Amino acid sequence: MAAGPTLALYLLSPSQWQEHDDAPAKVDFWLRNLASLQAELARLNVPLLIRRADLWDEAPEAVARLCHEHQVSAVHVNEEYGINESQRDAAVKARLQADGLRLRSHLDQLLFKPGSVLTKSDSYFQVFSQFRKACYARLHSALPHSAPLPKKQEPLDIESSAVPATVKGFHTPPASLQALWPAGEEEAGRRLEAFADQQIEHYQDERDFPAHPGTSQLSPYLAAGVLSPRQCLHAALRSNQGEFESGNAGAVTWINELLWREFYKHILVGYPRVSRHRAFRADTEALRWRDAPKTWKPGNRGVPASPSSTRRCANCWPPAGCTTACAWWWPCSSPRTC
Repeated sequence: MAAGPTLALYLLSPSQWQEHDDAPAKVDFWLRNLASLQAELARLNVPLLIRRADLWDEAPEAVARLCHEHQVSAVHVNEEYGINESQRDAAVKARLQADGLRLRSHLDQLLFKPGSVLTKSDSYFQVFSQFRKACYARLHSALPHSAPLPKKQEPLDIESSAVPATVKGFHTPPASLQALWPAGEEEAGRRLEAFADQQIEHYQDERDFPAHPGTSQLSPYLAAGVLSPRQCLHAALRSNQGEFESGNAGAVTWINELLWREFYKHILVGYPRVSRHRAFRADTEALRWRDAPKTWKPGNRGVPASPSSTRRCANCWPPAGCTTACAWWWPCSSPRTC
């Protein structure tokens, strides 16, 4: 919006969503948040236009048509890292460039841009503990800021589109389910503040009990972009007096989980084969991970380790009677429940 008069665009892609097995409740949550977003944008005089691109292959033409219709000179998008999403955005960029238009991407889902947190050999991290250490060093030197609300722009002579209540192929979930996840940034912010003020102190102890509310109360809002990881990080730091690695154990645990989320998406960019039914490490490609259910069912998982390097523990994996110590079983120094 700082660059000039702005329109907001949302593409409905029901066939693509079905290919991704997106649940009806998830699509309903998107649509309800879209209606809430439209009201927020109206306060800033930003029209929200809704177009259809049934599959993302149709997105380049849909965006190009809208640009010509409204004399748009540049398209701004937030970066996404899935295979289909990145291919879609690359195709849109190429289509716009053919018309002399620009596509500019912005960091949104992450604290650090993929490729900016690397090992000393300039490769993506493969081990979380090392990745976390590098992230902490970056956070201590420069904390990512949360962007302020934009200023209201002059009204445009363009009508907003009607936000559909449903999309064909996705039934509306019952009201009881919708009530569990109210839409809107205001509700997301309220939940974040309540968690940071009342629950985060006990989070480390309660997060493993499904009956207790934890960050699952925030996850849909974070996944849909109603909340940002920056907002979550700042809320955790406020509740922990600005500390990353000490102080409230619940806050430290939650910050680490935000970094786990960060790690997964950096892996998606640095090692894209892991989201294409490929092994993480090239030297394990020959192992029958996916097509050996008879091997997996009894728990004979992983690569057999040297018997001399493991010790059997009565309370640990592998179960009694198993003669194979696997690499997925970490040998214990003392009996415990795994």
